Amino acid sequence: MSLELKINNNEDVFLSPIKKSEIGDKINIYELIDDKNNSWMTVELLNNSFKIINRNEEISDSEEILKIKLDQLVLEVIEAEQSGTENTESTLTEEASPYDPDKIKVHQKQFNVKLIAEMIDNEDIDFTPDFQRNFVWDSHQKSRLIESILLRIPLPMFYLAEDEEGRITVVDGLQRLSTIKDFMDNKFPLKGLQYLGETCNGRYYSDKNKDGTPNEKKGIDAKYFRWFNMTQFSVNVIDPSSPAKVKYDIFRRINTRGKPLNNQEIRNCLASKSLRETLKNMVSLSEFKSATDGSIKPTRMDDQEIALRFILFSKDIELNNYNGYMDSSLDDMTERLVKISNEDSEDYVNSFSNAMQNAEYLFGRKHAFRKIMIKDLEPNAYKQLLNKALFVCLSVLLSKYEPNRVKENNSELALLKPLAIKIGEDLKLLNYLSYGTNGKANLQYVFEEIGKLINENLKY
Repeated sequence: MSLELKINNNEDVFLSPIKKSEIGDKINIYELIDDKNNSWMTVELLNNSFKIINRNEEISDSEEILKIKLDQLVLEVIEAEQSGTENTESTLTEEASPYDPDKIKVHQKQFNVKLIAEMIDNEDIDFTPDFQRNFVWDSHQKSRLIESILLRIPLPMFYLAEDEEGRITVVDGLQRLSTIKDFMDNKFPLKGLQYLGETCNGRYYSDKNKDGTPNEKKGIDAKYFRWFNMTQFSVNVIDPSSPAKVKYDIFRRINTRGKPLNNQEIRNCLASKSLRETLKNMVSLSEFKSATDGSIKPTRMDDQEIALRFILFSKDIELNNYNGYMDSSLDDMTERLVKISNEDSEDYVNSFSNAMQNAEYLFGRKHAFRKIMIKDLEPNAYKQLLNKALFVCLSVLLSKYEPNRVKENNSELALLKPLAIKIGEDLKLLNYLSYGTNGKANLQYVFEEIGKLINENLKY
């Protein structure tokens, strides 16, 4: 999330909201910083809106425009807080030229609706139900789409990506394809039609089952049945020889209708089935839900994104291959894990389970993976949000220890106070856990210092 502001030289500055410690009696304080960690504004979140505490004099936006922009930003901040994780990441993005434009190959094709349905049935099109964010179309929206087809109104372009084995991934248009396939499977009747209500309301696709036997449902008239089945879709197919980043780039460029998908939801759309199932198995662990105190919400796939971070740094624990750009690194890892063996999948899940068990035992449910200091250990202290940088470092480092042996040799909460003291005394560590936490230098330092803390205090 970011805020774009105008400054006096007529340039734009992009700011990220970073939560700070309390200022006096003010609790929900945010600093708006640029990608160089320069602070431009301090605001307080109060009654679901931002109140400006101070602002840089170079900001030239009017008070009215500024209020509109802050009102939009506060909605994103509240949604992020509800996800259960602390926002400490800047808007730093990887520089341009991620691939050679001349290597992009996208072919335009016409697909018949019956062919699309057949490809889905044959699993030539990856059509896993959780493939994209929860389908949100109600029955009226679905019916309106089918009505558009029956009226022979052209649908927006579909984007598909083909892999080396000829399997198809839906880059854009899955919700429309899902609706069309459900209609052809007689899963819902048409209702609330605007133009064809008299002839088609209450009708299903067909009065026959797939094997030709009759059913009790009343199908659309023969004329509309023929028109529907003759429908041709315009499709752009991304050639498998195109760079992998093309799929992500195209998705982000065309993903503007409705509520845009976030980066992990996009990865989920383009990930292999084996990776999706591995991540799902990881975040379904009771140990994960317990260690995080159920604070990471699955609604926007925040839980699966943090599990993917664990895999990324488990494979590249020395950070040698990390470029400092978290989103592009997670994209690359998603592509690298096109095929995961059952053995590797089990290893990821088991390692993740070890890490969660150890974290809960050594830090407690209330404090595991959270940026705590001594004052936060008081019984009535405010519960800190989960810190992603701490989660990555602690989970990766603790995953190599066998939980039963940890419990045999250490008392419960053995690392809680040492961590609180360390964060309180090491200003550099505190800053690196608070600002630009995805940076390579930041993560390297956090890994090193947390590693030392574990080595010095954990008996194994």
